Amino acid sequence: MRILSRALIGALVVTGLAATLAADAAWTWSGTYGNRAVELLIIGDVQVHSRRADPTTAFNRMKDTLNAADLVYANLEGLLAPSAGTKIDIPDKPEWTHPGPGGVKALAPANITVVGVANNVASGRANILKSLSVLDANGIAHVGAGRNLDEAHAPVIVERKGVKIGFLQYTARWYRDADAIATAAEPGVAKIASFDGLTIEPSDLDRVQADIRALRPRVDIVVVSHHNRDGSTPVQFGGKQGSAANKDRKMTEAYQKQFARTALDTGADLVFGHGTHTVQGVEVYKGKPILYAIGHSNFDQPGYEKSTDGLVVRVVIQNARIVRTSFVPVTRDEHNDVFMLDPATGLGATLVQAVKDRSTNPPALRIDGQEVVLLDRPAARSDRR
Repeated sequence: MRILSRALIGALVVTGLAATLAADAAWTWSGTYGNRAVELLIIGDVQVHSRRADPTTAFNRMKDTLNAADLVYANLEGLLAPSAGTKIDIPDKPEWTHPGPGGVKALAPANITVVGVANNVASGRANILKSLSVLDANGIAHVGAGRNLDEAHAPVIVERKGVKIGFLQYTARWYRDADAIATAAEPGVAKIASFDGLTIEPSDLDRVQADIRALRPRVDIVVVSHHNRDGSTPVQFGGKQGSAANKDRKMTEAYQKQFARTALDTGADLVFGHGTHTVQGVEVYKGKPILYAIGHSNFDQPGYEKSTDGLVVRVVIQNARIVRTSFVPVTRDEHNDVFMLDPATGLGATLVQAVKDRSTNPPALRIDGQEVVLLDRPAARSDRR
């Protein structure tokens, strides 16, 4: 048996390390847009659980990619409040526990500047406020919840390179009103109610439109998202069980299309959904992109080990206009680390095909380098609102 010298062993270790680092290097995006263009990355559900000992490792394999972007937005699927126990934190989700205040440590190292907090794990008015206070103390902007109804519906506006981007977020699933939904005088989250998965409560849709109209003249780009309903909880509608228009969470429900198209018609520039633990289809509606569910990002709540599908969405803004919207599929490895996939081969190609198959009105998706292009258009120098 040949004995390797210490120098050779060292060289092999360095080579192996270099290969590992290369695999996790910043993703190579396509297109040349100039240094004034703004790159926004949108990632799926983030829930830090199993890695509580060191939440900063949450994006081990994507950190370089996220930090190369101008701005990263995510759905924060977990309260930054201490857990009371394994069965009572969220009444309709047995064994679910909150990430706790330490979960915020996963965000800033991954360049996650804004999080949406309107979702079905925002449970308990006091816990919602505790979570928001942790985000505030750590400089993470949040949208979709607040001390009252107006705060819950207030947008977040972030400026990058002179471009103002506004975010709004809502949830179509929650435990019960008294536990989560903001009122004129009580804290909670912003909602859109759909009892049947077909239509949205008219007053909620009116409020969404009012929110967008109020935000539109203040910003260059409006991004609207919502946590999909995936049915309803037994007590969500006062004890009356909501119906499911479609029991397959991979397929888009009619109310999602109503929400997305109404938001875009009212003045939004991009709409996406989350919360179904898988990806759904995409659409280009009147020249504007919709991604109906972008699945998971870092999500290590026990019980969801097999729910690994997700998308990273890239939005390029040039001259105050979205000129490219693309996505890259992601999954998680044996260490539960999320990582990006080549969309042209293997599991990446499989997930891209799934997006196509789940799209009711599939656009002409094409692979450009290492991304799947949903929308691509030139921006004239004078193209401003």
